[in-house]
Amino acid sequence: MINSFGGFSQMMLEKKVEIQQTEGLSLRQMLDTLSARNNFYFSYESTLPPLNNELKARQFSGTMGDFLMQELGDAYEYKELPGYIIIRYAPEKLDLDAEMDTRFKTVTVKGYIKNVRTNEGVSQASIYDRNSLASTLTNDKGYFKLKYKKSDSSIWLTLSKENYRDTTFFLLPTVSIVSEKENRLFRYLPGDSTTRELEDSFLGRMFIGFRQRLQGMNVGSFFAESPFQMSLTPGLSSKGMFSSQTISNFSLNLIGGYTAGIEGFEAAGIFNINKRDVKYVQFAGIFNMVGGSSKGLQVGGIYNSVYKNVNGLQVGGVYNHVQGNVAGLQIGGIVNRVNNDADVQIAGIVNHAKQSNHFQLAGIANHTSKSAGFQWAGISNLAGDTVNHQLSGIINRAKKVNGFQFALINIAQENDYAIGFLNFIRNGEINLSAAIDESSFTHLTLRSGGRKMYGILGVAYSLRAIDTPVGLAAGLGIHLLPKNNFSLDTEFISLTTSDFKEVTNQIQSFHLFPGYRFGNHLRVFAGPSLNFAVLDPGQNDITGGWNIYERTTSTGIYRSFGGVTGGLQVVF
Repeated sequence: MINSFGGFSQMMLEKKVEIQQTEGLSLRQMLDTLSARNNFYFSYESTLPPLNNELKARQFSGTMGDFLMQELGDAYEYKELPGYIIIRYAPEKLDLDAEMDTRFKTVTVKGYIKNVRTNEGVSQASIYDRNSLASTLTNDKGYFKLKYKKSDSSIWLTLSKENYRDTTFFLLPTVSIVSEKENRLFRYLPGDSTTRELEDSFLGRMFIGFRQRLQGMNVGSFFAESPFQMSLTPGLSSKGMFSSQTISNFSLNLIGGYTAGIEGFEAAGIFNINKRDVKYVQFAGIFNMVGGSSKGLQVGGIYNSVYKNVNGLQVGGVYNHVQGNVAGLQIGGIVNRVNNDADVQIAGIVNHAKQSNHFQLAGIANHTSKSAGFQWAGISNLAGDTVNHQLSGIINRAKKVNGFQFALINIAQENDYAIGFLNFIRNGEINLSAAIDESSFTHLTLRSGGRKMYGILGVAYSLRAIDTPVGLAAGLGIHLLPKNNFSLDTEFISLTTSDFKEVTNQIQSFHLFPGYRFGNHLRVFAGPSLNFAVLDPGQNDITGGWNIYERTTSTGIYRSFGGVTGGLQVVF
């Protein structure tokens, strides 16, 4: 049983709690329960060893801070921010031995940062003024020198180092005892793995310096707000090395910059790198890299990389890569890649997503490992699961198609509307037929498709001595009565015959084929046809049947005629 006492305005570390009957509960389970009951979160490294230990005492009565001290001890640091209690492994403490000089509104602070326990200098520790965000790192002996412009004479100097407790010193020169109130806002944003992934990427290793990496490790999840920042390169910034811990409303990077995030507008001559989220508008001449999410408009001359989600419009001259989801439109000159779901993708060459919610348009190919909405590509479409519609120049492939597939070759497990010359549909039908028509052309035809529509591809040879005895046929058919012993199909077929020298004749035919199936593999069919022929001059003997209309001109013969076609199908 867990009871909490006190109002919402009370500091959470000072809040009274009473815990009973904790047998078998781990510390991690108790922290989850406390946060749920009190409407806040504990923030800590998930790998802390004590989290999986059983609670030391079955009962407890006291403050939240006393409970944490009892279970974790003084090797950990406990901080409270709105909505969070932060637990940080910090067995060591920092001390400052420094002197300050103020001249012409320029402050110079120099000295040593030491380990309280050993009195030795601490290397690569971060020192920063919480008001101006001027910052630096200590050298191998713990020495530092921090020089910057400041309007007042007093400063709050914060020391940070991984595995050390954060320590803040208030420094006052002898000439002044007045301190202006700090107006700068700070945020706590729980850490995640994307920052490390961004910094360890090829471009991250190339453009993010070692000192900025250390700064991020030391300061951690604390970020400052600033209305403006300007950079020449990462580290050479109006915020110094603290730019990677600063969330700005307006950011201008002449060559490139590394900031914590943007909530407004950012532009760069070459590149923007952001540790966390970017909101509203971002432009870069070459590339943008965002460790969090992008919301609004993002434009990269060559490349955009977002480690979480995109909500809005993303435009890349060559390549876009989003590791989360895209809710909006993604346009890539060559390639778009989304690791999870994407709404709309348009690419010059290839689109890839785990799932396409609405539409993919690509010059060459579209690919999803799961479902897709409408895929349209110059060569191929591939959906790993369900797709609504697929349209391509060469091949389509999916498991289940809710609408249609249109390509030379269509492949699916389920598809009613396969529009192509070769269709391999598991729940459809493939048959090979031999037939003869009213003009004495014998036909060898392959029909393949879904349950309702199918494609037709065949060859024809005339039994009569004519100038164009060989023909090629292609067309489209519809099963009016599918999957019965008695069937009824309608077909539109275009037949082109030629002597492969000078003469070419074309016949378009509309057929209605009743059929009857014997057993599982044989079907006989026969039915009427309505035909329209365009014949070269002198080719009066090509067609048979019953003439309906004929017109002869200097350019050829135009003839409409009826007839009957019948034959035998072998069903596979």
